[in-house]
Amino acid sequence: MKAALFVGGWEGHTPAHFAEWYEDLLTRNGFEVAVHDTLAPLERPEELADLDLITPIWSSARSGHQAEFGNMTKLQEDGLLKLVGDGCGLAGWHGHMGDAFRDRPTYHFLIGGQFVAHPPGWPDNLQPREDYIDYDVTICKPDHPLVEGIRSFRIRSEQYYMLTDPSNNVLATTTFSGDHLWWIEGTVIPVTWTRRWDKGRVFYCSIGHELDDLKVPQVTEMIRRGAIWAAEGKRAA
Repeated sequence: MKAALFVGGWEGHTPAHFAEWYEDLLTRNGFEVAVHDTLAPLERPEELADLDLITPIWSSARSGHQAEFGNMTKLQEDGLLKLVGDGCGLAGWHGHMGDAFRDRPTYHFLIGGQFVAHPPGWPDNLQPREDYIDYDVTICKPDHPLVEGIRSFRIRSEQYYMLTDPSNNVLATTTFSGDHLWWIEGTVIPVTWTRRWDKGRVFYCSIGHELDDLKVPQVTEMIRRGAIWAAEGKRAA
């Protein structure tokens, strides 16, 4: 089994560190991992036809940041859509996947959501850790194989407010307080979900601003299971 990692984009998300952690996780679960720092391979999907899994560790352009973010060309987007549509799995987390390629709406149709804010880091608070809060993650489908045995938990990180596709199969959620934006009090937002894209399987988890977030046992296990599930789609098709 193989997995391709496309790493790059905003250094504030330390993509190389995430790639190293993820490569180790996948290798220990039977994957052969290829790591890239460019999206160029997506331009030739016929050369990636044997892939079982793609994970974008990227970020997209956002006003206020002083670093250049990576963007995706139409040719690269078409390649990704073809690969996933043909059965290659897609799995990822946080802004690396959910806040990437803002200029490509079809990409967000593919993954099932788009990051819009993380109160109190709104509208664009860029000071380190000032937007970190303690919040609860609720496992809402405890009998689903991807979260079975994983208990609801509390984490300190960015609480992602996202626009999401109602066709997603939501596995975990978070509820926003009114402490920072009173008008969203009680709003329930998906944290972890799965979905289909033609023959392909898609998994997403909004946690993961820092590598330590992914090392929380419940998060690690959700991502591990999600990656394996997504990669098995081609074989199950």
